[in-house]
Amino acid sequence: MKIVLVRHGYSVGNKKGTYTGWSDVALTEEGIEDLKRYKEEYAYPKTDRYYSSDLIRAIHTFDILFGDEHELYEKSPELREIYFGNLEDQYGKDVEINFSELWGLNERHENWETMTEFSYRIISKLEQILKDLQENNEKSATIVCHSGVIKTYLIFLGHRGFLDFKEIPTENGLGYILDMDYDADSGKVLMNKYQEIEKKD
Repeated sequence: MKIVLVRHGYSVGNKKGTYTGWSDVALTEEGIEDLKRYKEEYAYPKTDRYYSSDLIRAIHTFDILFGDEHELYEKSPELREIYFGNLEDQYGKDVEINFSELWGLNERHENWETMTEFSYRIISKLEQILKDLQENNEKSATIVCHSGVIKTYLIFLGHRGFLDFKEIPTENGLGYILDMDYDADSGKVLMNKYQEIEKKD
């Protein structure tokens, strides 16, 4: 099976430098123009199904990159970014605590979603998607989501430590193509390999 992970385009939250996990911020004009250009320049694979986070920045990204040729199968809250709790919409430069360090220790502060809660949410959704594909004799899906979702999938499926979280690049509007195996009987998910979405030849 093939899973294509695409991060949403450059958003208002990205531009402001705020924590916008579940905050429903829009794409910027710059982000929209970048996506239109990426659509022409990059080789996004066609897939059997298209899923998106239910937040507008992901849905709008789907519309620009894929919407003129494909239907969105599902808008899913399970594919949202990490919920930052009391840090939502706060400017990163104004926050005195080190979110990345504390979150990586799987501790809850400021009412945010813990690493375990977040990982369970998004990995359970991936397993459901793979199961649905298999039951319908389909082989591929595109998931338009968020940086934290993509990083965590690659860490979990690649058996990497969460110290790698900050090291995995997730550019707005781009992402990765994952070659997957799924065993419905055992529920085992295996990533054979992955590669970045590349420019067209």
